[in-house]
Amino acid sequence: MKTAMSWAHQHSAQGLPFKSPEPRPLDPAASAHLDLIRALAAWAVMWGHLRALFFLNAQQLPSANGLVKILYFLSGFGHQAVMVFFVLSGFLISSSIFRNYALGTWSWRNYFIHRAARLYAVLIPGLLLSLLWDKAGSSLFASSGLYTHPLEDLGSAVAADGLTARDFLGNVFFVQTIFTRTFGSNGPLWSLANEFWYYVLFPVAFFAGLAWAGRSFRRAVSLSGVAVVLMALLGLEKLAGFVVWMAGSALVIAHLRAERLAGRWLSLWLLCSSLAVSACLLLVRMGHFQGAGSDILLGLTFTLFLLGVLQVKLGARNERYQALAGFSAAFSYTLYVVHFPLLLCLRAWLAPSQRWRPDGAHLFYAALIGAAVIVLSWLISLPTEGKTYDLRKWLMHKAIFGGRPRRSRAE
Repeated sequence: MKTAMSWAHQHSAQGLPFKSPEPRPLDPAASAHLDLIRALAAWAVMWGHLRALFFLNAQQLPSANGLVKILYFLSGFGHQAVMVFFVLSGFLISSSIFRNYALGTWSWRNYFIHRAARLYAVLIPGLLLSLLWDKAGSSLFASSGLYTHPLEDLGSAVAADGLTARDFLGNVFFVQTIFTRTFGSNGPLWSLANEFWYYVLFPVAFFAGLAWAGRSFRRAVSLSGVAVVLMALLGLEKLAGFVVWMAGSALVIAHLRAERLAGRWLSLWLLCSSLAVSACLLLVRMGHFQGAGSDILLGLTFTLFLLGVLQVKLGARNERYQALAGFSAAFSYTLYVVHFPLLLCLRAWLAPSQRWRPDGAHLFYAALIGAAVIVLSWLISLPTEGKTYDLRKWLMHKAIFGGRPRRSRAE
């Protein structure tokens, strides 16, 4: 039987929906724009959770001033920020798959090694830190009740109930919210289960489609069967997220095939698409549009916005901007994985009995807490997320040589 790599190489001209043999490469400015968006999305999730953990909700503040209302409004888009992650992930992962397929270098082994290195470099340390902070918080600040009762405005989960070996392993194998709970207090890990299975489902479905197009029926039936099983495993809610993720895949095609915009036409595109995104966000915050439909619409409108952003040349020669955007994005995954259990431990220590009112002093304290979490996440990322490439190289070596030393040609 042909390997997936050799089959992809032989059929590289069949069924690929591109005029060009591979996706359009990103210029430095476009890469920097995506890095900045990824960093801002991670920050939005963190600040939203900080506000929900430490401060009274908006309904408890009927006479809040304008500044407080603005801060509450801006810090309320954590879930929507995850949808932004899905679109970015769909774009970047699909680009890699399409490019390797077009060049005839596709390999399931290499693909999963790359994905495993990216995910586990942060996830395993993050789970261990979650265990440490949850155990410390529940032991040192048990009287707060924060670990034994649902957190107000943050769902019905109880942190202490999720501190089991089963839940730990479930998160390691990305079946949280499918077969197990998210580990401990770390509710944000729900999205990693989605991401991982999207990583699996998309190439399976993509190569199934190519197999049908190439009349390789045995391969087509087997891959289609796997895709159906995966979709049944995920369920409708996660499949709605996959539609958002697939919007990023569609962006790869649009970025390649769409005519380049410039000047007033690019400005008009960015204006209209940003207004569409803003309208979606506003409808969500006003409570007029909720659920999977709002996620999908936001994903689609944000994809249109990104199509314009990828063509913006602002910052193309600004090395400081590119470096800052790259630095900010380099620990965004770490920030996402570790921030919540750390914030909850700090909440149990600093505000054990009740949440704060958003006065000047407490807003200043919150700014310091947020800054500390960001700095600590960066420090944690240095031996974890920052070593993703080294982990990938090690895994590739193990996969190829099985741990045996490589022989030189002279031998």
